[in-house]
Amino acid sequence: MSGRPTPPLVCRPLPVARPWGGSAAAAHADLPAEPGARIGEWWLLSTRADQATLVANAPFAGRPLAEVVASDPERILGARFARADRFPLLLKILDTAEPLSVQVHPSAPARADGGARTECKSESWYLLDAAPGASYWVGLADGVTVESFFAAVRRGDDPLPLLAMRAAQRGAVVHLHPGVIHALGGGIVALEVQTNADTTYRIFDFGRKPERALQLDLAQAAAAADQRAELPDPQPLSPASPARELLVRCSDYRIERLRLTAPSHFAVHRERFEVLVPLGAAMRVAGEHGSADVPRGHAVLVPAHTAEFMISPAAPLELLRVIPSGEGNP
Repeated sequence: MSGRPTPPLVCRPLPVARPWGGSAAAAHADLPAEPGARIGEWWLLSTRADQATLVANAPFAGRPLAEVVASDPERILGARFARADRFPLLLKILDTAEPLSVQVHPSAPARADGGARTECKSESWYLLDAAPGASYWVGLADGVTVESFFAAVRRGDDPLPLLAMRAAQRGAVVHLHPGVIHALGGGIVALEVQTNADTTYRIFDFGRKPERALQLDLAQAAAAADQRAELPDPQPLSPASPARELLVRCSDYRIERLRLTAPSHFAVHRERFEVLVPLGAAMRVAGEHGSADVPRGHAVLVPAHTAEFMISPAAPLELLRVIPSGEGNP
């Protein structure tokens, strides 16, 4: 360990162009202008080498988050995650001018035959905005099996009528278990919380040009027999001050929502870090090891050794609190 106290680490959003990308995310986050670019994803917090986010605040400004974490994992990540194989979380804002591909994520962390490792991926969407008529697809329609679905896709049939379609509404919560077939429609801005994995098997790409490769064999092998969607309703957490709601709880993380209008005190469990994303306004996070100003729609990692800290909102805001989970983790 370096022994150097680490303040809250604000991450600089990383723009990633996608053929389906839009320009609506700027209404929900303070993002740099990208004239003419179709930015489909803003990576808010990532330690992945292929799309690494940088720390925005001193004393680590301009350094990759992964590098800062590696310099003192015990203090920053906490005992539960300091010796883990990989950083457990990945956060993005998705901005869809057009639908994403119909896709599925693998559910097995490694092949039983000892072959190439795959990345098991759970993810959750929190819809920040939805244009009139926008929709998304999660799971299969009634009476459709995984086998009949892929048989239709291989025949060249339109797969959308075989999927369970839902109207997109601001504030909706969708949790995607590994192996569940899904697609996010156009006209949506969503905050995506997921495990630190980026393996996707594409099933249908809406005829986009240039064509992108499909992975039907891998997708069918990864598809779960249970294709039901999980659309959790917010659950009040009591007693809690300020008031909190549980949006998602899974084996990898939990997501809470708070609404703040005044400075509020919080505490980090010393065995794990947490990530905060302010929506609707900026905020300041201040603890014993330093403070940081967090722009609207940015992610800030609060290190495990922070203990108590205070959040001061610049204006009334909605706060998402992402807490990693693990075996025996509180």
